[in-house]
Amino acid sequence: DPFTSYSSSLNFQYITDDTRLKDIYINADLSLMRDAYRDPTGAAYLRKRGIPESVAKSMGFKYAEEMLINTNKFKNRLLIPVYEEGRLISIEGRRILDNDEVKVLYPRNSSVNTLFDIDNLDTSSTVYAVEGLMDLAVLRTSDTFKNSTSIFGANITKRQLELLKRFPKIVYIPDSDAAGEKTVEKLKAAKLGKTYILRIPKKINNIDVKDVGDLTKAGIVPQDLVDRNWLSYEKFLS
Repeated sequence: DPFTSYSSSLNFQYITDDTRLKDIYINADLSLMRDAYRDPTGAAYLRKRGIPESVAKSMGFKYAEEMLINTNKFKNRLLIPVYEEGRLISIEGRRILDNDEVKVLYPRNSSVNTLFDIDNLDTSSTVYAVEGLMDLAVLRTSDTFKNSTSIFGANITKRQLELLKRFPKIVYIPDSDAAGEKTVEKLKAAKLGKTYILRIPKKINNIDVKDVGDLTKAGIVPQDLVDRNWLSYEKFLS
């Protein structure tokens, strides 16, 4: 159940005051959300993106035709709950129909200034990080990337860097665009000393690939890249 609290292996007492999450609340009738794969619209979208039911379930993917979250209206959206220390701190609402202009919505007074699935990440082993939650869902179809997370976009924050410090090794898989390069530069400037960059091929099977989520378009899955020795291309970010 994605609404269960988990104990974290991360020690949150070391988060400094200026990186502490403040004044967050979620006001919504959560019963309006159903498992994404239980809804034909949600299931069709996830299949198209190459995200199996097992991954959708483990990441808590939901779907709602219409609901209010902190007075923001979420209509025909994939809803992904975001937790830290067992507390629901946000819900990402992703556009899955073409009739809505805004790609990603978050409720007012919520925060994604964290690492996705932080409560369940193993801080004693390498963490793989990507930009978006769809990229993460595709990445997690391979067991190689079981310990993986999303930073919710290209603008990595001081707090997220603070959380990443907990891991013995960080492998960041950037988007192949200007925003992705900005994240790489921020990671470089942070001088964590244990960060590696793993780039995806820009073209696969004559298809342009911008991020992990695009692998499906090219007719492959992350495990195919692993089988082709992709991990040997990681570069230390000095």
